[in-house]
Amino acid sequence: MLEQMRKQTQSTVMVILFGFIIFVFVFSFGAGSVGFRKGGCGRSGLVAMVNGEDVGEMEFQYYYDQALRARLRGRQKPLTREEKIMLRQQVLNAIIDRILLVQAAHRAGLRVTDSERNRSIREAFKDKDGRFDLKRYKFYLTRYLQTTPAIFEENWRERMLADRMAEVIKDTARVNEDELRQAFVSRETKVQLSFVKLSVADFRPAQPPGDEQVAEFLAQHEQEVRKYYDDNSDRYHKPRQVQLAHVFFEVRPEYDSEQVQEKKEQAEISLDNLKKKASFEEEAKEYSEDDATKDKGGKLPLSTREALVARWGEKFAQAVFDLEEGQLSGVVRSDKGFHVVKCLKVISAEDHSFDEVKKDIARQLLLDRQARQAARREAERLLAGLHSGKSLEELLGNEPDKKTKQDQDERKAGQPLVRDTGLFARLGAYIPGLGMDQDVARAAFSLSMDKPVPDKVFPIGGSGPNAAFVVFKLVKRQDPDMKQYPQAKERIRKMLLSRRRPAQLAAWLKQARHQADIQANQAFLADITPPGMRGRS
Repeated sequence: MLEQMRKQTQSTVMVILFGFIIFVFVFSFGAGSVGFRKGGCGRSGLVAMVNGEDVGEMEFQYYYDQALRARLRGRQKPLTREEKIMLRQQVLNAIIDRILLVQAAHRAGLRVTDSERNRSIREAFKDKDGRFDLKRYKFYLTRYLQTTPAIFEENWRERMLADRMAEVIKDTARVNEDELRQAFVSRETKVQLSFVKLSVADFRPAQPPGDEQVAEFLAQHEQEVRKYYDDNSDRYHKPRQVQLAHVFFEVRPEYDSEQVQEKKEQAEISLDNLKKKASFEEEAKEYSEDDATKDKGGKLPLSTREALVARWGEKFAQAVFDLEEGQLSGVVRSDKGFHVVKCLKVISAEDHSFDEVKKDIARQLLLDRQARQAARREAERLLAGLHSGKSLEELLGNEPDKKTKQDQDERKAGQPLVRDTGLFARLGAYIPGLGMDQDVARAAFSLSMDKPVPDKVFPIGGSGPNAAFVVFKLVKRQDPDMKQYPQAKERIRKMLLSRRRPAQLAAWLKQARHQADIQANQAFLADITPPGMRGRS
């Protein structure tokens, strides 16, 4: 049955459903839902109150754990304390929003009939032949939600009611004639630019600053150096990481005790083979049931302890994280089955104090500052040349749109290239050859053939390794043909409404939260207990 469920997850309905399980059900089955308020999952303390309705601690913690696991999946670095607190607030906000929508729906007289609710549930739990799968429905309730059909169905109704209220709110979004016309003009106006992108990295001094310069910079900018240290704490405080390989024997939720014992015995046989010097890679390829790793000899990605917990559970991490390179584990039980694990690599934890690294940080910041100042000076020289009537090619002595390997080699050697965007419309803030940048896009479309050069150079790419300055000139401007407007009008209306409808809901929720009586337990939200099944009876 579980295998059938897995196959069906490829369908659109099942993809939506299982996304629902992981996070969206926090709206319907978590704190604040009717099942929770009526005692379906138990309660212990309060996280918040919304217009007199309780948001309970136990269910909040359960769904926060699921959100945390989802956030950690595929991520090597652990979340910072600030990121965890932010995630807890996001989960609570989602719960509050759902409660506010349901309360508004009741005030508006909206309702969901039994037949509507049942039809929706039947649609979500269809088998491959399109019929309602009662067996899978009951398995889902008992295995994943641990609740009764009566509570589940009432919560499903409440979810539908909240969604219905959300649609009513979004339907109030409107677009007037002036907005339609302005959107048409904006979308159909096209410009063509000639530009030079000056990478800050190309202007780094050949000789690093001396110790005296570094000491002087550190004395004058110690707060800036300290801020860099704090903002990049993961560089200076690295947790221990391990790379493991495993031979995995899956235990599925529907297995009985005899089948579980059989999987354990298979793992013990595999362990015995490895102790007798069998090749770990061959053992994994032959017997492992982890399709993602078996063809790689069972090799798992480099992971922190927190990442191992997120993927395989606390028991697994506790059993294998402290293995040394080359060491073999015993048979390990995880949330998903039995494993035999070998440690392939260990990267020790690093912890560098501010005093240890402050001179290196100061030297790096000083280099970056010098490079940025040099790049800006060159950009401003080019801009002044454009204003005097020269072309970028004349100012730089190269041809536009060099794309050969030789040209790229020149570029790497520090020779900036003049490039051309071709005609493009203002779709968001994208500029061909430069990427997304709101300031550059705004300036480009404000230019005219009478004033083809902007008044300043533009920094792009932030302050990291992609930092650069761009200098550009308008080559061509194509204004819209207003005869095309009547035909494009409805298409533009739909496009604007597709953006405005979610914004309308967001604005309504913001106003509703402002007017609601919401009391949050801030001490609880600041508690970043590691993920687990806490509070789940």
